[in-house]
Amino acid sequence: LPFAISTILVEEKVVIMASIKCNCGTVELKFPTHAPRVSTECCCNNCRQRLEYLARLGGPSVPDEPFVASKWPNCVEIISGGHLLFAYKLNPTTQFCNMASSCCHTFLLGRHSEYDANCVTAQGEAATYSNLAEGSIKPYARFFSNQWSPERIQKCERKLIGIWVDESTGEIVGEEGYKDLFEAHIENISRPLPSDAVGVKFDEILEKLGRDNIIIVSDEKKS
Repeated sequence: LPFAISTILVEEKVVIMASIKCNCGTVELKFPTHAPRVSTECCCNNCRQRLEYLARLGGPSVPDEPFVASKWPNCVEIISGGHLLFAYKLNPTTQFCNMASSCCHTFLLGRHSEYDANCVTAQGEAATYSNLAEGSIKPYARFFSNQWSPERIQKCERKLIGIWVDESTGEIVGEEGYKDLFEAHIENISRPLPSDAVGVKFDEILEKLGRDNIIIVSDEKKS
């Protein structure tokens, strides 16, 4: 097998680890599993704005629908194009940090120090997944649905339970049935990394890129 393909034997079956490529295919990152730990739809302004920033630079257009955010173990192997990665934040104080390709301005990975636990977030709207387990990208809930109007939510193709943060209390709230879903979500993203994971963590990539080189899109301070 080519060096870029990683496999493990499970019950005498070959499992190929999933990877994600930028829009032009130059940058490729490989995950230590062939399926994400969880996937949700996300309506948050941050997810949209981080893609809109790249679109202004010539990146892929931003669809007018909730994004599918998948949480992968925080360990990736850089298969190609590592020198083309760059990091950016939407403002100086946000806990969200994003990583994209400079060749075609495709969003590849994001991480929030609290929301992502032992994971990184990828979105398949612009980037391309390879070797995914069949049916593994299936959102089970819609996060931050409160940031969209009820009329806009009604137009969404999937009917999902909404979960969001109460801005006045900082507590997680949602529609009927959200508690069990959110508890399972936290359990999944908090699991330890696979013992045989090969690669580097998100923060290790940031160190190599140089934290002083993180692009700050706006001077406005937000969380």
